Amino acid sequence: MIHRRAPSVDLSGRADIDRLVRTFYERALADPELAPVFEVLAIVGLDEHLIVVGDFWEQILFRTTRYDGSFLRVHRALHAHHGLTMARFARWLELWAEAVDDLFTGVNADRAKSRAGAMARSLERGVRRPFATG
Repeated sequence: MIHRRAPSVDLSGRADIDRLVRTFYERALADPELAPVFEVLAIVGLDEHLIVVGDFWEQILFRTTRYDGSFLRVHRALHAHHGLTMARFARWLELWAEAVDDLFTGVNADRAKSRAGAMARSLERGVRRPFATG
């Protein structure tokens, strides 16, 4: 049995978020369940997307104001093309938690996982609701 050494450092800033986000995306792009959803990044550009995702997570974890996107709208569009099923949300969450656990430990790492769980539940409901009109 192989035992991995637990990381001894917590998420502490943007460089850590960038490392986490890149690690997660490398895994998601290679995952049979998630790769079809993430294939659009070949068109829009992975590096540019990772900056936006980093801004988002930096805002979530460290209360910055860099993120200026439309989180739900983007995921609704993905749902329309790929079907963001409960199984895909569960797999996304599993890969995210594994990436966090492989790289970090501590209060911010725990918060990254709990906030991801809350987002997955919210998105799972939100992508299925029609946009309000008017």
